[in-house]
Amino acid sequence: MDVIIGCLAVIVLFSGWKVWTIMHEYHKDQQVYENISETARAGNEADEPGIDFEALKAVNPDIVAWLRCEGTVIDYPVVQGSDNEKYLHTLFDGSSGGCGTLFVEAVTEEPFRQFNTIVYGHHMRDGTMFASLEDFKDPEFTEEHPEMELITPEGSNHMQIWAFVNQPADSDIYATNFHEEKDREAYINLIRDKAEYLTDIDDEISADNRIVILSTCAYEYKNARYMLACVMSS
Repeated sequence: MDVIIGCLAVIVLFSGWKVWTIMHEYHKDQQVYENISETARAGNEADEPGIDFEALKAVNPDIVAWLRCEGTVIDYPVVQGSDNEKYLHTLFDGSSGGCGTLFVEAVTEEPFRQFNTIVYGHHMRDGTMFASLEDFKDPEFTEEHPEMELITPEGSNHMQIWAFVNQPADSDIYATNFHEEKDREAYINLIRDKAEYLTDIDDEISADNRIVILSTCAYEYKNARYMLACVMSS
């Protein structure tokens, strides 16, 4: 009996240590992003939306945008690396961290200026990064949060939410750099075909729009992905 009790005590202690380690890692990562947020807004009044890209570039020259969604935790810098691996486990300041950094598909030629741009982020179990994308499964949540704000060095843009999609990791929606109008139109129809729902702006979508796909892991089946398709407007 003493041996069993001893084994159970070890298991409880080990489990507690694992939980503490995970929570400590989450806290460390988010402290980095709180500091980065302060850097981005240094010199601004509390109600000013501006982002200091020069200050952010001094920390990480891969910065391309800042993404925020009121009513969610999404309020983060977006980078573009030379590949799609680096920022899976690298924080914006270059340190190692499980939550990584929001990043644009590496092969994208002109992020947020071309027809479509794909942004990846982790679905963190503490609710940070792109975990909020799961909330958009509910059309009522989307009605209450119909747009996001994307700030680039060129200025601020509204992103209206167009479609919620649940697709495997090898979905054709992950294609980018379309140059022909017929290919852009086919891409729009692909999203329409795969979407779990479309919002009221669907009738306004054309090959001339700029589309942003926000992507994160889903846990409904192996290699599932949630994708939120948005349309940019100045």
